[in-house]
Amino acid sequence: MSAEKRQRLSSEETRERLIRAGYAALADVGISVGLDAVSLEQAIRDSGVSRSSAYAVWSDDDELAPQESFQREVLGRAMGHRVEATREFRERLEQTYAEHGQTMTPLELRREIVRVVGNSHVQAIEQIVEWRIVIALRAILLSAPPGGRDERLLTWLRASERAGRLETITSIYRPATKMLQMVPRPEYGDAAFHYAEAAAASLTEGLAVRSALKVDYLPADLHHPDDDPTKTWSIYSLVFERILDLFFMPVDEDE
Repeated sequence: MSAEKRQRLSSEETRERLIRAGYAALADVGISVGLDAVSLEQAIRDSGVSRSSAYAVWSDDDELAPQESFQREVLGRAMGHRVEATREFRERLEQTYAEHGQTMTPLELRREIVRVVGNSHVQAIEQIVEWRIVIALRAILLSAPPGGRDERLLTWLRASERAGRLETITSIYRPATKMLQMVPRPEYGDAAFHYAEAAAASLTEGLAVRSALKVDYLPADLHHPDDDPTKTWSIYSLVFERILDLFFMPVDEDE
């Protein structure tokens, strides 16, 4: 790429091009080589952006070096997909409720929502590489020896994940249980939302790893023993229904 063309890029275009290059490297080899894949120098080479322009973009932060700022931005892009996934999850939840809310008993409605939304969720897990990237990077950060661990990045990642969990509870679990006329079981109280989210997140991550490894036995055509035999369930849906039953109960059980 000529210097003339490089100079035509705005600061925002330069930033976006570098992030895409870093993200592509992370998706291709990050799981095997770790954080070394998120290299500003490599992104400069892959994107064709001039070195001076690249470092000008990533020198805004007084606390972090350009490489650290770039690395955090790329990882944040992967983490940020959770917000989009949460929104899509809630939209599917509301759509299913609107379609069946007046035609099914509370139990039938709950089962149909769990089936439809859960099946959709497991399909997303298999198709979206961000799940695998975030899981792998967390493992890389945690497994590094204490002296060589990037504690600032690990602290940031923990804070980002905590924010994501709270957003999931606020955007999905609380409105969903209200919609399904369910309340936390007395022995768990408000912590039920956090326990359920943690259990479901662990389930999601386990399936994401197995999907990445192309492990068999992740069928989406199973059957629920108490549901219409013509309707298919994924493993995620079947287990997620059990998670809900463990931590929540129908409102009428509380009377």
